[in-house]
Amino acid sequence: AYQGAAGGTEPQLIAALERHVLGETRPDLTLLLDLPPEVGLTRADARAGVETRFESKGLAFHARLRDAFLEIAAREPERCCVIDATADVDTVARAVMSAVEQRLGG
Repeated sequence: AYQGAAGGTEPQLIAALERHVLGETRPDLTLLLDLPPEVGLTRADARAGVETRFESKGLAFHARLRDAFLEIAAREPERCCVIDATADVDTVARAVMSAVEQRLGG
C-alpha cells in the first residue's frame, strides 16, 4: 500500500518482488485498524514530539493509503480483518482480541 498506491510504484513490480522475496509465505492474520484519514491525522497531531514524516504528506496521500489497505483486505478476507478504530481504546482492544481468538483460536 505504501509503495504502490501511495508511493506510485507499479503494482506489477510490487507483486513480482513479493513473489520473489516471500514466495508462498503469508501472515495467518493481518489486522487493519481502520479510520478516516481526517481522524488519524487529528490523533497524530495530538501526539506531541513524535515523528511526522508520514503525517506531513497530507490528506490525499492518507486517503489513497487507506483505500489501498481496504482493497487488500477485500481481496484477501481469509487473512485480513478490518477493525473500526474510531471507537475508544477499550472497544478497539476487544475487537482485536475477538478477531485474534476467532481466526487463530483462543
